[in-house]
Amino acid sequence: MAAVRQPTKQDPNGKKRGNAKKQSDTENSRFPRSEREAMLYEMNLKDYIGKHNGQFLRDDEGSLHVILDGRRIALTYDRNNEGLARLMLKACHVSTLSPGAQAAIQRLRVFADEKANKGRLKKFSAFFADSGRVYLPLSNGNLLQITAEKIEQVTNGVNPDELWLEHPYDKPIEYLNCDVGDGLQDFERLAVETQSCAVPEMKWFVAMFEGLFLIIRDGFQARLIPIHLGATQQGKTSGAARFTLLHGLSVLGDYSVASLGNLGDIGLMILDNKESNNFSQALIDFCLFLATGADRGRSLQDGRLRVNRNRPVAVITSIEGVPKQELQARCVEVKYEVSGQKTGRDSIEREISKLRNKIVSALVAVLQRYLAIREVNRPTPNPIPEFGENFRALADLLRAYAEIAGKPQGWADQIIGVWDSTICGREDDEDELEQPLRRVLDEFSAAGDNSTSTNGDMTEKTITLGGRTGRLFVTECGPLLTRLQKLNLRDRVMPRTANALSRRLNSGKLLSLLFLNEDTAPNLPELKRTAHKKPIGFFIPD
Repeated sequence: MAAVRQPTKQDPNGKKRGNAKKQSDTENSRFPRSEREAMLYEMNLKDYIGKHNGQFLRDDEGSLHVILDGRRIALTYDRNNEGLARLMLKACHVSTLSPGAQAAIQRLRVFADEKANKGRLKKFSAFFADSGRVYLPLSNGNLLQITAEKIEQVTNGVNPDELWLEHPYDKPIEYLNCDVGDGLQDFERLAVETQSCAVPEMKWFVAMFEGLFLIIRDGFQARLIPIHLGATQQGKTSGAARFTLLHGLSVLGDYSVASLGNLGDIGLMILDNKESNNFSQALIDFCLFLATGADRGRSLQDGRLRVNRNRPVAVITSIEGVPKQELQARCVEVKYEVSGQKTGRDSIEREISKLRNKIVSALVAVLQRYLAIREVNRPTPNPIPEFGENFRALADLLRAYAEIAGKPQGWADQIIGVWDSTICGREDDEDELEQPLRRVLDEFSAAGDNSTSTNGDMTEKTITLGGRTGRLFVTECGPLLTRLQKLNLRDRVMPRTANALSRRLNSGKLLSLLFLNEDTAPNLPELKRTAHKKPIGFFIPD
């Protein structure tokens, strides 16, 4: 018996289903398999993001992100982007490795580009100077918003400044309603008094800079770079570590310049143990960027431009200091020198970690007071005019601290005055290199006559300079360093290389003798440079 042919069913519009299926198959055949998979994955991703109230965000550099369940996911294909891989697995049950998944990510980026808000993405803290709002990330996923009028919690990503803020090491604080005075006492006991600064008032300069100023760094384009300077084992690194522990950060040791740039704005960047041989031109340029804030552009492998604008507060620990006058002019040297018995580092750091939430919660009250007084034009020194706003902010932070902590009248301004004189170099203490230099020069002079003497690597003659008669000693940094090392002065921080000695001499801190070279005394033929010789001079007026 012949089979009975069944009539073809029609869809509601009267078209034959068989023809519709055939047409659909023909249209699908126009797309590669990976694109057909991508269309399905894209629908699943959009549906998942919508159900979880996800938000798309475009940051200042143009990068796209999605905010899901209180977490930020960068919409950038990368095998190491675990957040995006997790999203694909949850929404589509596939990884990001297949061609279909990668095409879906591209489709999602196009959709995100159309829907994304021009929000702000920052790390560690944010300060909007015009509106007077400061933000800190909290452990419960919210933000702490601080103004002169009130302190309150707001939603991350949904706030007056459309800000998404996160801690760079995922260690935000828990804000506590604690006794402010008690928390500030712990701050002083653990983080301030334990700084082994040679000038006691500079402990507060370090505390305001590394403990509080980093939170409001956004409001200041030009920023000084403090240098913890001193011999080995004098508390330079441990002093900086107090504040990295307090803020959930870390001290940076052996990092390349490229890796430092990739860290972005982590709030506080401690460049540890940087000596003359570490300061390549690339590192010097990076430090200048941290101080001045000009855009720092880098080209990606695909040719796109990545521009760094946000930058952390920088601190350097060093025995020798920093090279080149352009960098020295942007730094403040804080001398570290242990006196008396050393304190146990481990116990202090454990207690700071334990009391971190309490101490930072107390410092929030200081920040609020700062926001209230920052526009008051109080008389303030200006030791480095190019960084006047930075110095004024440090001074106002100390004044706010004094008010909240109940310090005596005039306490803050007395300390600020010492900051000014120390930074300007008006203190009577001479550079500790000066006496060894005078000893070398006097011993050389005693070996010759009173007018002119020569001994291989050094010469002496009587000249008139600037209307004053005196003795001119001419030598080079290498031979001079050898003579200084022969003095065997173990109690002094001596330069280790000829370049380090040159930088030290150029610092301009010598009181009883004048350091000269071809740049500062071009009319002296004895100081003319040649291809094989770079003479330097010392003039001692009669």
